Amino acid sequence: MDFVHLLMHGLTEIPSNTASMPVTHYLPKNTATDGSHSAYLFYPQAYGHITMPAGLHLSFHPLPTFGFLYVARGNGNITFGDHHYSMAPNSFVLFDGSKGFSFSSVSNFEYDILYFNGSPAPCFYEELSSNNGLFLSSLSASGLNSYLRPLLPTGSQTMAPFVFHRLMTDFLSELIEYYSASEPGDTVPDYLRQMREYLDQNFFKDISLDGLESLFGVNRYRLCREFRVHFSQPPLQYLHAARIAKARLLLAETTLKVHEISYQVGYENTNQFIHHFKKVTGWTPAAYRERKR
Repeated sequence: MDFVHLLMHGLTEIPSNTASMPVTHYLPKNTATDGSHSAYLFYPQAYGHITMPAGLHLSFHPLPTFGFLYVARGNGNITFGDHHYSMAPNSFVLFDGSKGFSFSSVSNFEYDILYFNGSPAPCFYEELSSNNGLFLSSLSASGLNSYLRPLLPTGSQTMAPFVFHRLMTDFLSELIEYYSASEPGDTVPDYLRQMREYLDQNFFKDISLDGLESLFGVNRYRLCREFRVHFSQPPLQYLHAARIAKARLLLAETTLKVHEISYQVGYENTNQFIHHFKKVTGWTPAAYRERKR
């Protein structure tokens, strides 16, 4: 079975708002892959330039793939495993599809995507994951555009296996070097590690920037700036992502009512909870629970 058929079978359901356009319109194209080298080289599985209308949500069961997504226009979200990122123009994310993944569009969302695999992939992914190197809010600011562009095919062109492997190795190696630069200013300050741990363990509490400023003794503006530099998103966005991740588990695994879950994960206002949940997942809590059932 080719990879695009795997994607089709991996869809958790066909979205209801694809009536005017078949769901295959939002999936990439297969690449011509020479399987004889797949045991030791990077190899492409599928690629595409995708435009999703506002409000579309695509969710996939776990699949044997890695991928990267680069945003050309619009805004959307990507979730994979325990990771969630809000995507904007020029942002980039590397993801692992082995734990399931989903895309949702906030506005008309236009992006390039490449699915790939190969024996080196898990090693590179693990290294980048350990260095918080899965997401870039601005690829151009990193200077890595020139490494990414050759990996995105145009038209019907195909790429020789060793050429693709070299380009992918170069790109991921540069990405690792970008995140693991040894300059003192690039190390994560202890207070930021402590703050992230605090947010992970206390997400259900009433947390504000004023409270974090007082707790860690760091100016709130510096706190926000440095947290975003090292962890790819500001602290309150990280907090909401942690709350929604817990809410998804409670919706799928318990019979608690929506307002009860809202309170348990730190939202006293249920409407606020529903707003954030839909912004992150593309679904209301009730619709998400029904889909999981």
